[in-house]
Amino acid sequence: MRRILVIGVCVVAWSIAIASSGSGDRGSGSPTLATTSPTHSAVTLERAPLFVPLQVEASLEPIRADVWQSAGFTGYGQKVAIIDAGFEGYRDALGVSLPETVVARSFRRDRDPGAGTDHGVSAAEIVHAVAPSAQLYLVNFETEAELSQAVDFLIAEQVDVVSFSLGFIHAGPGDGTGLVDGIVGRAVDAGVIWSVASGNWAQQHWGGQFTDVDGDSIHEFAPAQELDGRRFLAGDLVIASLRWQGVWGAACDDYDLELFGPDGALVAASRDIQNCSGDPVESLQVLATKTGMYSARVVEADATTSRRISLLVLGSPDRGDTLAIAVAAGSLSQPADHPGVLSVGAILGGTGLEAPFSSRGPTSDGRFKPEVLAPTGRVNGAGETFTGTSASAPHVAGMLALLGEAFPSLDSKGLITELRKRTQSVAGSSRGSATLGTLVRLGELLPVGADEAQLAGELPPRGGLAVLRYGGPDGYPLRFAHLLTGLVDAEAFYRLDASTQRWEVYIRGAPAFVQDFDRFDDGDLVVALFGRSS
Repeated sequence: MRRILVIGVCVVAWSIAIASSGSGDRGSGSPTLATTSPTHSAVTLERAPLFVPLQVEASLEPIRADVWQSAGFTGYGQKVAIIDAGFEGYRDALGVSLPETVVARSFRRDRDPGAGTDHGVSAAEIVHAVAPSAQLYLVNFETEAELSQAVDFLIAEQVDVVSFSLGFIHAGPGDGTGLVDGIVGRAVDAGVIWSVASGNWAQQHWGGQFTDVDGDSIHEFAPAQELDGRRFLAGDLVIASLRWQGVWGAACDDYDLELFGPDGALVAASRDIQNCSGDPVESLQVLATKTGMYSARVVEADATTSRRISLLVLGSPDRGDTLAIAVAAGSLSQPADHPGVLSVGAILGGTGLEAPFSSRGPTSDGRFKPEVLAPTGRVNGAGETFTGTSASAPHVAGMLALLGEAFPSLDSKGLITELRKRTQSVAGSSRGSATLGTLVRLGELLPVGADEAQLAGELPPRGGLAVLRYGGPDGYPLRFAHLLTGLVDAEAFYRLDASTQRWEVYIRGAPAFVQDFDRFDDGDLVVALFGRSS
């Protein structure tokens, strides 16, 4: 069974079965390689994660989060989880680029939240920059079983949004099913919104029908072109994966994957036997020994009919080199293909156009993906950057936290709909669902002049009653009263109706039929009840 996980632009792989005829996005680690024994047909490889530690400054202006923050919306009351491979050094960032307190939970066997990478810290910094009052959960894992445990934990914690800047390579048939998608689907069904990076592989992917014009059982990527490759430097880790159309877990058609080095010699091959068993996938990993072009070849070993295939040729570190013949369509990672997640692609700089590297659909069952495009990151003062769709996904997660604060009565589907309503079409996009997120339309939430509104009076330090007078534009919604009280929630507001000499009440979180009034008008004198926890 193969499981290859890409952490942003960095690669993690584990439990990868490589046939005895073969061998095994920015990274700084060294893979632990295993060799096959002549007495065994396959071997399980355990590989260490490969990372580059980076920091990031979020891009607030393109999504207009700065406008929302100026109006007082900061993700207050929202729980956002960043699920990643590691959060090395997060304690040093507390109270600086992260909140003063976070919930950190490792589901790795060694219970190490750092795990040698600060990739998760970079993603969390973006969420915090967009939604600075949201409660953050920093959660890491290494295996699918640990991811499943993490999901159960987040469901129990009633987390609202997950930011997921990880990508699995060919971990399912591409239609939103498979082990990883199933785990994520449990959280989606429980009402957790997932903002998932689509991947950075559009230029390192080929997809289409297996074609063999000359009848030699070798696929032709273009007329008379049986090899497709890209440049690597000596010492790079070459990662190639092939998936074809077939029944997951019971593939009857059999294709093989071969890799040739700069001198044209075969350097690795994956030739598992699919005989109505196993997954329709072949994959290999090998260290480049020479600098130059490494090219993949797809061979039909035993197939009853021509199948659609998907080929990825990735590297660690990822130097941005593209395949000689690239096809962007169908380059999504998993679980970005899940129908219930919000898949996030990358915007090219400040243009609002889709970045050419940003992975995209359609999925194998024909759905458009990603649904939203968002900014990546900015270069910081040290000249480092955290870009790609790894940075795009936490921007959207932060946006969802702002919306969750603004519309507390909406469920996850309602918030996604609200996000999609507040987006702009991307010029030149070939997929009508791709959009640039923006939350600029504050007029639907707060009345004009609300930034000058205030509640005059003294709040009780240990809870209890306070007499307050509202000054500002008429029609200020009481559900946003915490913006006027320093983010301290009142349990209820009472207002005396002079004409009827009757007290009207607003109770926080109560259904509409309970409320006698739900907004302030200029000059209103109210009695507020604050809980002991305030």
